[in-house]
Amino acid sequence: MGTWPVPLRRKLIGEAHTALARGSKPDMRIYLRRNFLLTFLASFISLFGSKLLMISYATYIFRETGSATLSAIVFAMDWVANLFIGVFAAQYVDRQNARTLLIRLNCAAAGTTLLFLGLLAPGMFVGALVLVFLRSLLKSAVNNARVKALVQFFDERETDLYSPVFNSSLPMAMALAGAVGVVILKFTGLSTVVWIDATAFAVAAVLMVFVRPDQARLDASLRAARVPGRRGSLAGARDALALMAREETIGTAVFYIVLSVTAFQATYESLITAIPRMWFHWGESGTALFFTVESLSTTAGIFLYQFFNRRGMVTPANENAMNLGSVVLATLCYLALPTASGNIHLCMALFSVTVLCAGVVYAHQFKRLIARTPDAQVSSVVGVQTAIGYGLMAVFALAFARGMDSIGITPSVYADITLIVTLLVGWELLRRRLRRRTHTHQFTAIRA
Repeated sequence: MGTWPVPLRRKLIGEAHTALARGSKPDMRIYLRRNFLLTFLASFISLFGSKLLMISYATYIFRETGSATLSAIVFAMDWVANLFIGVFAAQYVDRQNARTLLIRLNCAAAGTTLLFLGLLAPGMFVGALVLVFLRSLLKSAVNNARVKALVQFFDERETDLYSPVFNSSLPMAMALAGAVGVVILKFTGLSTVVWIDATAFAVAAVLMVFVRPDQARLDASLRAARVPGRRGSLAGARDALALMAREETIGTAVFYIVLSVTAFQATYESLITAIPRMWFHWGESGTALFFTVESLSTTAGIFLYQFFNRRGMVTPANENAMNLGSVVLATLCYLALPTASGNIHLCMALFSVTVLCAGVVYAHQFKRLIARTPDAQVSSVVGVQTAIGYGLMAVFALAFARGMDSIGITPSVYADITLIVTLLVGWELLRRRLRRRTHTHQFTAIRA
């Protein structure tokens, strides 16, 4: 599949969707298959572990210092690490057996996490940041390997079916880690968080031992990726960027994924570390509440999308309207959020819709990205997308946090909304040019 022309792959995937939509009522037992369950649980637990300590530590720093900027630096160190893996190491991941790599990386992450036990005091902030960065390098490599697993553990139809739900483990784990971490931090301490964190990585490694990849797909993936000849460390990133520029669908998917994790997730996660205390005078319980709402809303958005998608209601004819509608609704709710500063119920309602819509956009665009990317490049493409997204996530989080500290929450939200609208309009205009270029390229290839 990885070497088939993109138009042919689109046709085959479209036919699979049509056959599924015409078939019997979708059977939810498909999500109970052994390989999917083991892979999803291992992914979720590993991601939960990677986020638990980071979010707990950021909350701890904000509680001790009252500075949103210092708290955001913790997130920034985590996100910047994705630049290094996405740009320099993703093509290496493409050439590996994802199962073996995931076992090794999770074990390494468990051992590295335990080192944090010596860096828990507020005076060890700089050393803790260095360790956060090292852990994030491992976490980013795990993220790339688990994406590669989609094209090594499952057949083509299963990959297309599972990818939206499989990738939902990332935002779900992040939100749940925020809620759990804040509660643990209140009643025990950071040392407990560290032990839970390390255990989560170890459990994920054990679960991966029992996964059985699709052997034919695994062999084809490795054969396509391990091309002869020497390739530089940036070759995978260059090829991925060229593919994004050449294929309008892939470029669009990357744009909206990046938009959802920067202008939305990076800013509203910085926001919910501060607004429970600043708007409603709640401590850790308020922060935990908002992270719980984020987790539930993210889950609802992803599974709502999958519910309609599996019934053939998300089609090429309406997917763009659905995507834009979700972004617009999320933007409007975010814009209205400052008006709810005196009402906790309205605030959570607006926040929930914002997160739910962002989850729909994320799930749909990730599914399109995996479906359109050749198997031999999937880790490189997702690595570059992650590097761009999380690198900018650090910038957005720091800028937004500085804005909250200097000009206040409401002006910062309005500035963020202005940027969202500008980026959205600019991309949709550029997308039309990319689509025309893609059609011209395909027409030329057919004639040749």
